[in-house]
Amino acid sequence: MPIVENINSTEKKVIIADVDDTICESCQLISDSMAFEISRLVDAGFSFAFISGTKSESLQRMISSKLKKEHHILGTTGTNYTLMKDDGAVEIVYKYSLSDEEKKEIISAFDKLISHYNIQSMTTKEDQVQDRESQITLSAIGRHASSEMKAAYDPDGKIRLKWIEFLKEHLDSEKYHLKIGGTTSVDITKKGFDKEWGIKKFAEHREINHSEIIFFGDKLYPGGNDFAAAKIVDCIAVKNPEDTLRKLKELF
Repeated sequence: MPIVENINSTEKKVIIADVDDTICESCQLISDSMAFEISRLVDAGFSFAFISGTKSESLQRMISSKLKKEHHILGTTGTNYTLMKDDGAVEIVYKYSLSDEEKKEIISAFDKLISHYNIQSMTTKEDQVQDRESQITLSAIGRHASSEMKAAYDPDGKIRLKWIEFLKEHLDSEKYHLKIGGTTSVDITKKGFDKEWGIKKFAEHREINHSEIIFFGDKLYPGGNDFAAAKIVDCIAVKNPEDTLRKLKELF
């Protein structure tokens, strides 16, 4: 599917968006203006889903704490689907996880990487390597480091591409999928667990045609963690949450 700037919005019924640097700044709450716009779209008849490498619990804090309309949280790259109802009810629809052995294998590879490149967290060790059940994530300087520090660390992803090559020496790339994640992160899942899989699984469960979906993401370039979405649905590339907000208003 193409990454497009001009679409026939009348064909679209479902909006799916990446979260960090697309709907909100990394690890931050969505803005009041974003929550208002999404609520307007839900009231207009759209379904709205959020897919991210972040755990569902964190996404609920970042998004659901301010968004009171029904929406869909596709945590950990869509391997954990939680339905957030407008009456406040929370329903875990499905959830997948890595085995304990797989987690140990991935964390060991990350430990080797951290030692080899002397990657220093600005927060805590637990904040640097996170077990997200179906995904293990390295947030280089800590997931909750300041947004300014994170934005300046590896803006073009070149450092993390080098890290991925190192990790491939210690992990079976036929078994695991390694990709650049958010602002400073590297995400590792089982092979095939990417945003293409997450969107496809969600669409299948909700009986949604792929042609009815539009996806918004800030990393729709090859190697970016949104790129896989472009294989199955129309996509809109954005630069930041402000750009997303502007394009949502323009399109819908």
